[in-house]
Amino acid sequence: MTGTEDIRYPEFASLYKTSFPVFEQRTEEQQQIAFRQNNYHLDLYYEEDTFIGFLGYWEFDTYIYIKHFAIHSTLRGKGQGSRILESFIAGQEKIILLEIDPLVDEVSEARFRFYQKCGFYRNDHTHTHPPYRDGYQAHPLLVLTTQRKITGQEYKEFGKDLEQVIMKK
Repeated sequence: MTGTEDIRYPEFASLYKTSFPVFEQRTEEQQQIAFRQNNYHLDLYYEEDTFIGFLGYWEFDTYIYIKHFAIHSTLRGKGQGSRILESFIAGQEKIILLEIDPLVDEVSEARFRFYQKCGFYRNDHTHTHPPYRDGYQAHPLLVLTTQRKITGQEYKEFGKDLEQVIMKK
């Protein structure tokens, strides 16, 4: 999908709004800004005519950052998410980076195990993600990567990209 005018956009937007807390969601205007960036991609997944989910990511010179990944609630736990994610990873040569909530309960621990099974490593970098919306606070997240843990320099590069490109308003 390349813009909010796409006829599939409402289907994406509905799943997006129910899958992420509001402070992790772009506003409509921020989503339009993201679509205008050449390194932003939003892939939608279908099985026949059924919308399964989406993967929103940013591609940089040395890594790919998955910002949003969601599977329709009626299809979760049926292997769709791991199939999509594992296929995506297999098609990339670069390290893939994503963030998850800190491990504080059974849900967050199950999410971590899911990503581990898909080949992600937990990094030790202290990470705080800025909010997309005014009135919300930055929040701590864990950084996961494929292939290996990233170095401190690689983490700094991600932090710079996060601030200057991804969170661009």
